Amino acid sequence: MESDDMHLLTVVAEAILEEMLIDEVRGMGAAGYTVTDARGWGRHGKRRGNWRQGGNIKVEVVASAELCDRIAARFKEQYEADYGLLMFTVPVALKN
Repeated sequence: MESDDMHLLTVVAEAILEEMLIDEVRGMGAAGYTVTDARGWGRHGKRRGNWRQGGNIKVEVVASAELCDRIAARFKEQYEADYGLLMFTVPVALKN
């Protein structure tokens, strides 16, 4: 796949969703993902990240634009109504 076609999907979500989001990402065919703890402030207030069930995670996936869009649509459909969720994509150029 050409690197010009690649995108980075970033999802900031409640930490309690981690295993479910990972299962979805893998089930939809992503080659890999990265999960990190996240904290900050925004529309949903301050998220401290120091209590596992009350914190946030950041899930990142590099994949085709189409796959990133499918993953984001699934997350929006499945989780957005009940959980704090922020998602965005940006084009990336792979260097390796």
